[in-house]
Amino acid sequence: MLLKSTISSLLLASTLLLLTGAAQAQGRFSIGPRLGLNVSTYHFTESTPAQSVKYRPGVEAGLMANIGLGGHLAVQPSLLYSQKGFTESTSVDVRTGTNLPVGSGELEYRNRLNYLSLPINMAYSQRADGQGFQVFAGPYVGLLLSGKYESTIKVAGNSTTEGGKITPVSGDAPEYGAFAHRFDAGLQGGIGYRYSALLLQLDYSLGLREVPARYAYSNSTYYNRTFQLALRYLVGPNK
Repeated sequence: MLLKSTISSLLLASTLLLLTGAAQAQGRFSIGPRLGLNVSTYHFTESTPAQSVKYRPGVEAGLMANIGLGGHLAVQPSLLYSQKGFTESTSVDVRTGTNLPVGSGELEYRNRLNYLSLPINMAYSQRADGQGFQVFAGPYVGLLLSGKYESTIKVAGNSTTEGGKITPVSGDAPEYGAFAHRFDAGLQGGIGYRYSALLLQLDYSLGLREVPARYAYSNSTYYNRTFQLALRYLVGPNK
């Protein structure tokens, strides 16, 4: 219930922002493609000293609009395909099928989740026409489209790799397999600079919705964390 309420509230707030922007835009509307790179990881609620979690690079692409509200303010909604994930390294004890110790090794786990994301930011620009430096912040919601994982165990110079799909689910997951929640939601904020139709932005997104469904590959709860650098080309009546 709390998740549905949170997502509904974010969607309602996003819709209200868009309607407000459309009503007050006064011709200051522009739209265009957005293309960028990101580095993402997970924040674990529980971790061990042997666990090393690293960032994983990805891409994002889609459309962005800029709706002027008058003065220095604007609403900036985007619709994006966004890759997220992480890489984790952990020391493990390797045993045979009869539970006899073989030695120590390293487990490397790689995770990739592909989202359709809707971030909606409120931006304040240095100049009233939207040009120059700007700061922005707002909520986002994400729909998980697909995912995959890959794990590699390295022991004494030998390695074994296996992987599979991560299936999106809306509720509790079945007992076996790799699953992640279908919906993600959170907040993001950052800085940017606009010159004519070009807008360069750097932001950080903080996931507030736990990624794994019950019975996922780990019992630990974790959340998306992502840095994004993107270039937009905005065209319209008032660039």
